[in-house]
Amino acid sequence: MKFADKIIYSCLLVIVVVYTLGSTIMIVQNHNHLLETVTQQNKSSHEIESYSIESRLLQDASSDTTSQGKNSDVLLQRAIYYIQQFHSSIEQPLVSYALLGSNNQILYSKIDKDIEENVIKNKNEHYAYTTINSQNYMIISSEIKAGEQKYSFLGCYNITPTFEERTRQFYSSLYIGIFVLGLSYFILRALARYLTSSILKLNTVSQRIAAGNYSERTCIDSHDEIGELSKSFDEMAETNEQTIHELQHNVQQREDFMGSFSHEIKTPMTAILGFADMMRTYDCDSESRQKAAQYIYTEGKRLETLSYALMDLLSLDQQHVEFEPISITSIMKQLDYYYEGKKLDINIVFDYQECLLNSQDDLLFALMRNLIDNAIKASSSQQEILIKGYVNKDRYIIIIQDHGIGMSQEDIEKVTEPFYMADKSRARSQGGAGLGLSLVKRICDVHHTKLTITSILNQGTTVSFDIGVYQDE
Repeated sequence: MKFADKIIYSCLLVIVVVYTLGSTIMIVQNHNHLLETVTQQNKSSHEIESYSIESRLLQDASSDTTSQGKNSDVLLQRAIYYIQQFHSSIEQPLVSYALLGSNNQILYSKIDKDIEENVIKNKNEHYAYTTINSQNYMIISSEIKAGEQKYSFLGCYNITPTFEERTRQFYSSLYIGIFVLGLSYFILRALARYLTSSILKLNTVSQRIAAGNYSERTCIDSHDEIGELSKSFDEMAETNEQTIHELQHNVQQREDFMGSFSHEIKTPMTAILGFADMMRTYDCDSESRQKAAQYIYTEGKRLETLSYALMDLLSLDQQHVEFEPISITSIMKQLDYYYEGKKLDINIVFDYQECLLNSQDDLLFALMRNLIDNAIKASSSQQEILIKGYVNKDRYIIIIQDHGIGMSQEDIEKVTEPFYMADKSRARSQGGAGLGLSLVKRICDVHHTKLTITSILNQGTTVSFDIGVYQDE
């Protein structure tokens, strides 16, 4: 059963129970009130009639016509006469009277034979209710004196209309209830569809996302629980989409890495095997052998550099790095000594502020050496490379700036990917494998810092990062 149907039938069940209970209580209360009103009216009417008969009989008993009340037969006849007058003058055909003697003998009666016995049975009650032949009656009894005799004056009031009114109200309530139930069904159906439209949209969007359309969103703007659920769902979908894109990007990077890695190995291996086969097969002169040996050595060094770079990348992925206080002066001196031994025709300038950093000697040296190597490869003869360092609050900023060939924005976005080279011919001629900046990025990640690269084509490149300053506790 759908959720909208559950809402409809649940609400209808509540309406039926509440309406039935409420209408029943109301009808019962109305009937009791009406019955009490009719009872009081009949009692008052009977008292008046009984008093009227008794007063007239008292007058007759004191007159000569009844021998001062001693002629009981005359008084009985007078009492019957007065009762007959009530019958003839009464406007209510539902009222009838009877007069009983002391031995329950019926002296006068206009009551139906079917109910006389029940009336006699209840003559000692002030008033009573009875049901005979599906008709409801109220029997009121009172005592009247006629001279020296006492009689029971009985009034039989047909109160069936009161009970018929209760039945009529029950049927009216039933018809109204059926109408209300039908009307409520259509209203609830429309309302349930409106209220569950957001849930249906959530379900539709979730199915589309499951089918691979990760950009789908519910975009439900409501300030209730469904709105909060929709917002959480959209946030979850956004996170999942980003995660999936990252996974797809990582898979693509791995495929590109494997392709590039295979290519980087295949190229030097082909050259090594080719020249080695030439030296093995042919009787070459000294110059050819020297040239072949040089190619084999150069390509072997490229493989060696590639293997070292890969080992560094793998080691950073697998090891937990413990930082220690490192003097930036020590690192700068190591770099200065390292590049002095290379006898470069590039002018490297060191301008730094002394400080202790939270790092590791080998990692920080490798990070800066790779950045300086890239700056050297991008620079021409006699150009200057600036290595600058200074303290900014609790961080140490390091900048490597060159005035070389620069990079485009597209190259900047991809330059940290493994084996990516902005200028492949220039990088290969200088023994590059495209892993230097990938290693730099991994070292920056270990230091929880970001590598910032700004570059302009043919004007130069500036690379910067920051490292935490060592705090002596």
